[in-house]
This record gives sequence, structure tokens and C-alpha cells, in this order.
Amino acid sequence: MGMAQTSIPQAVRRAAEHGGSLTVLDASMRPTRLSLRELDERATATAVGLRHLGVAPGDRVCVLAPTTPRMLLALFGLWRLGAVPVMLPHERRADDTETRALIAHRVAVSGAKALITDRAPELRALLGRAVRPADGSPSAGVGDLDGVRVLGLDEATAGGAGPVPPVPEADRLGMLQFTSGTTGTSKAVPVLQGQLIGNVLTCMETLDMRPGHTYVSWLPFYHDMGIVSVVGLLSQGVHTVVLPTENFLRRPSCWMETVSTWRAEITAAPNSAYRLAAKAQQLRPANLDLSRLRVAINGAEPVTADIVDETLQVLGKSGMPVESLCPTYGMAETTLVVSAASADRAVRILSPGEGPSGGEYPRPARPLVSCGRPLRGTEVTVHAASGEELPEGHIGEVQVRGPGVTGGYWTGPGAPPAGSGILEDGRLRTGDLGFLYEGELYVCGRIKDMIIVGGRNLYPEDYEIAAEGVPGVRPGHVIAFSLPDAERMVVVAEGVGGEETLRRTARELFDRLRTVVQHAPAEVVVVRAATLPRTSSGKKRRGACRDMYLTGALQVVCGAR
Repeated sequence: MGMAQTSIPQAVRRAAEHGGSLTVLDASMRPTRLSLRELDERATATAVGLRHLGVAPGDRVCVLAPTTPRMLLALFGLWRLGAVPVMLPHERRADDTETRALIAHRVAVSGAKALITDRAPELRALLGRAVRPADGSPSAGVGDLDGVRVLGLDEATAGGAGPVPPVPEADRLGMLQFTSGTTGTSKAVPVLQGQLIGNVLTCMETLDMRPGHTYVSWLPFYHDMGIVSVVGLLSQGVHTVVLPTENFLRRPSCWMETVSTWRAEITAAPNSAYRLAAKAQQLRPANLDLSRLRVAINGAEPVTADIVDETLQVLGKSGMPVESLCPTYGMAETTLVVSAASADRAVRILSPGEGPSGGEYPRPARPLVSCGRPLRGTEVTVHAASGEELPEGHIGEVQVRGPGVTGGYWTGPGAPPAGSGILEDGRLRTGDLGFLYEGELYVCGRIKDMIIVGGRNLYPEDYEIAAEGVPGVRPGHVIAFSLPDAERMVVVAEGVGGEETLRRTARELFDRLRTVVQHAPAEVVVVRAATLPRTSSGKKRRGACRDMYLTGALQVVCGAR
């Protein structure tokens, strides 16, 4: 199957003939609804207004705003015009030093001609300052960002006089999606409009998602799962209900409450979000009805067996079908989804002693969750370091070929993408370790994150998951890494409680890891809550944590060795 031959505006207009709607909830969960026909009309008016303001087809336009009807009108207006959205993280304050650097970096890298925001005064001031980009390159100030026009959200969506622009085609650039940057500097991935439509359409076929179903999402639009799932499903006539990310961050229970209230068949979130939803339901049980849920996609970060079990055990009591939870695998460089577990059977989990084991790398010591079969038209193979394709069951680097593979990283307008590990035959080297078993993909970890101690390859995830079982350790807030040239491994965990409690936690954590993992760590460090480094999409930054450890920048409370 090739890339969809339909652009986003073409798909929205076609789906509008049969129904579909966009509903945006506000901070108080009050809805604003647009039919697809209304969305098409207002996106066209927005495109006319943007053109009047000087935005041209092909221009990159950064968007920094929370999830509101106007933000979505700006987004669909940009697609209608044929301009290229570049979504920026918005939850943090714009005057935060790290946030200023991130914004300046992404504006400069994308070569944005304009920035649409609900914080126009702040951003106008920001773009006039010299700030150091997130990648540490020379400071980006007025010279680098000269000519970037800041447009208020109301101004950008007000419409205006002028000719209606032609409807863009499927091969028009649809967005620049920045990678999470878990193992290095975040890079911009150029994704075509036809890829955005085609990837989700194929995923719909795989998971039997249909026009007329209802999808609920709180995911941020600067996250690939957030933006691609909404535009892809909405453009196929799926009733789409979105709520601000901040609502979920303040009160995780609002997610499943919305799924229940709107009787949604589809939802999606990263692995850690399912744990938060389950914990919220355990602490304050709500009268939920999740019986209509058909597809609950779990992706964007490693899917773990403990959270799969916890989710189904807790939310299953509210009617969530066991087969609805669908682990997936994908990344920005493949548009979104590469493989997806079936929605007609329970999640398949391999225990450490179950299934095959071969190749250059060992099997992880933890249970592994199947990420399902590759989407139709997508090929997944596993390769040794030499490049040789490995047989089923052997662990090696996962490589992907298919219509969703984007072809490289952004290097500038009119310039060919480059530097993404694309091989001559079109396969993408993902940098992930995994294996195929009975046609399904199991992902073990990142090659760059592997810990080598005593000549053995160890998975940091094995240590992190084991550590989370110790009372006093914040689940999902543990990072393991090796020290360069020392073959020593360190585990850093965020703790909960007073200093004496944390000292006891550190000792219990060290003792547990000595007994349940293959190689004891040299040191366990307990730090204050909410201080471990993460990407803008919430993923662990192991390399950054190692650097903070080496430079003494961690907020250490205590340790054990």
C-alpha cells in the first residue's frame, strides 16, 4: 500500500459528506462542537486570513497554544493553506530558561516564518532575546530569528478578505514533527499530508476502527501520537473529542470519565498514562461504563507487562474489554504506527523463559509485551550489527520499510532530508532492539541505552522496572545507566517521604536489585521527586541523567552502594 493520495483538507471535505465531528472540551469540560462541514468552512476562512497576513503555502509556522477550538482552527487552516505546522510544547511557562531555549531552537531549525500563539506579548519579547538553543549550539537571537512574525491566536483565526487558496495535494508537506530526543538532540521529521492520512487509515483497517466511532484524546498536539491520531481519525469521519492536556495532568481520572461519558470506542495514550488512570480509579472509584471501548491504543513509549495487567484488572471492573488494550510500536520517523496488536484478543505477553532466544543480545529479564504485526504495506525485519537479516526469534536491530517511513530529517526548504539512518533499499534503522516471534514484534530496548558491565549486555529497563516494585520509589521515575569507561552501573530513583524514609528506601532498593537482576548496580541514588530529566513528551533522558550524575547536578537526598 502506498501513501494515501488524499491531503488533509480533501479527506475532511470527503468525510464531511457522511458525518463526523470535532468536539473540544475546555478546562471545565464544557464542549464546543463543530461538524466536519463547519470545520472545513472555518478552516478555509482561516486559510484566507492567514494568506492575507502574509503566510504562504510551504511556509513553516510554529504553533504554541493549548488545546482550544481556536488552536485547532489555526492548525486546520494551515493545512488548508498548504503551510506547514510545527507544534511547540505549551504546558511550561514561556519565561522558563529551558523552555525559551527549546522554542528558539525549534523556531530556528524549522526556519519558521511565523509563530501563532495565545501568548503573543511574551513570545514577541522572547524572539528578541539571545537564548541558547537546547542542543547547545551558538545562541539564537534576533539575527537567527529575524523575520519571524508573532501572530495572536485570535488574529490568526479571524479570517479575512482575499481569494480562496487552492486545495493542497497529498504530497504537500504536512508538518515538521520533532523527535523526542531521548538519546540525543531532538530533530525535525518532515511528514507529508498523505502520510498523515495513510498511516492512520491503515491502522484503522488493522484495528477495525470505523467512521462513526468516537475517539477521545487528551494528548498534546506537539506529540506525534496526539496530532497524527486526531487529524487521521477525524479526517475519516470518526467523531473526535479532545480535552486539554492540562486537564489530564491535573486530574488523570478525567480521561476515563470522558471515555465513559461520550461512550467512546477508541482512545490512545502512552503506557504511563494507563497507570495513572488505573491508580486514579483505585483511589477514588468512579461510576464508569467502559463497555463500548473497542480500541485502547498503548504506544509512544515502551509497553510494560505490569501496567497492562494493572490496567485490565482495575478498568476491567468498569467494563473495559480485555481485548481492547492494543500495544503498538512506532516513531516520528515512521509517521506514527509501524505495528499494532490485534483488537480481537488479549494482549500477548512472553515471560522471560518463554519463546525463542537467539542473536547477539540476551533476552531481557522482564516479561515482554507483543506490539503486534506490522501494518499492511509495512515490512519489519531484524538485523545483526553486520547488517545480516536475522531469523525469527533472534534479537537484533529493528528495521522498517514502508509508506510511513519519512526519509530523513529536515535540512531546509527545497533540500532533501538527510541523516536518519535510511539504507539504500529504503529500510529505516530504528536503533531499537527487538525480535519477531510468530509474526509479531517484541521490542527489548534502545541500542544506545544498553549497559555493558563485565562484558555483558544489560537492559536498563530490567533495573528500572525491578526498582519500581520497592515501596517509596515513584513508579515510572527510575533511570538506570552505565558510567563511561568504568563498566559501573548506577540506578537513580525519585523517592517519596521524609529523609529517614528515603534512606531506608535507598537501602531496600539496593538490596532488591542485588537479588533480582543479572548484575548488581555499583550505586543506587535517591533524588527528590519531579527532578529527573525528561523530554518535552515525558520520556526518560538517560544520557542527560548520567551527565547530571557526573557533574553533581542531581538533587540527591541519599544513596547506597
